[in-house]
Amino acid sequence: MNAKRHGYAKELGEKAEGLAEAFFKERGYNVLERNYRVRWGEIDLILEDRSRIIFVEVKSRLSSKYGQPQEAITYHKRRQIIRVAKWYLQKKGYLDREIRFDVLAIRFYGIGKPTIEHIPWAFDIEE
Repeated sequence: MNAKRHGYAKELGEKAEGLAEAFFKERGYNVLERNYRVRWGEIDLILEDRSRIIFVEVKSRLSSKYGQPQEAITYHKRRQIIRVAKWYLQKKGYLDREIRFDVLAIRFYGIGKPTIEHIPWAFDIEE
């Protein structure tokens, strides 16, 4: 990917993550972390809803040419998210908390507001 295209993709990802954060805040979720990074991976958003910790992967697309946003979350990516989530839970002392893995798919197709699809329980820690 050339530098110009990479910069645009990064900008689109940041815009999508900002929309995702606002989406969840509007619905009463507490945002604990945004772009939580460790050496082996990243989680886009970590939320709290009552006593549940929710790990969110945000995916966006400008068109359906390469499929729907959520289709880009491969088995490898899910395993990476789960590994980072386990690390986070251990570091924060949240091992006794209920958890959930969600996906927020954002489609920037055409003109107008993007379409946002929230997919709760998108995958499980036991995959």
